[in-house]
Amino acid sequence: MKKTLLLLLSSLLFFSTSMAADKSAKKAIKLLDKVRKDLVSLSADFRQYELDANQRQSESSYGKVWLQTPNKFKWRYLKPVEQLISANGQQIWVYDADLEQVTLKQQRNSQNPIYVLLSKEQTEKNYSLQLQELSKEEKKLSKKDKADTIQWINMQPKRANEDVKQVWLGVVNTTLAVLKFKDQMDNTVVFEFSSVLRNPELQDDFFTFMVPKGVDVIRDSADIGEF
Repeated sequence: MKKTLLLLLSSLLFFSTSMAADKSAKKAIKLLDKVRKDLVSLSADFRQYELDANQRQSESSYGKVWLQTPNKFKWRYLKPVEQLISANGQQIWVYDADLEQVTLKQQRNSQNPIYVLLSKEQTEKNYSLQLQELSKEEKKLSKKDKADTIQWINMQPKRANEDVKQVWLGVVNTTLAVLKFKDQMDNTVVFEFSSVLRNPELQDDFFTFMVPKGVDVIRDSADIGEF
């Protein structure tokens, strides 16, 4: 009798947990759909830094990013070192101005966390989503100060990924504010966005990099992450 009761209680607990997870996933998908609604392109300023496993922070980099659905992006690092990463849906150019060289590779990695903002299909194919519930203190503070509270979407890769172990999207209202991802060494790369502009007009060739004269071109066919 006791064994039967324990099995019943375990089944109910599993069912309750499963229901809660399913509800959280639906909330996360709904929020991300709002972020993507009518989104064709996006531009923003960014600050990037890295946290190691002991939460020590690296030096920050600053620049500007442009995105266009479904899979085009450009990251222009301005300081402390100039670098450009541009992808036109087929190829990726990584240009190091100081080294006077550009690395050219095929654009293949659909698990790159930036695609989750651009493509609903790639999100649901490659990641399991959960919406992180606000704590009681966060809810009280938000109501008291009438502040825009950041909501976190936790994303777990559905299959093993050499580059990404965990992803978080920080959303304020319906605008992406933070992108974080943890690698297999438990280092966390953080992108904080500001001056976000939805649907800027971009030329068709904006994401295709024109190699300057005198710059060495290195072709890399390895299917590795874009960041």
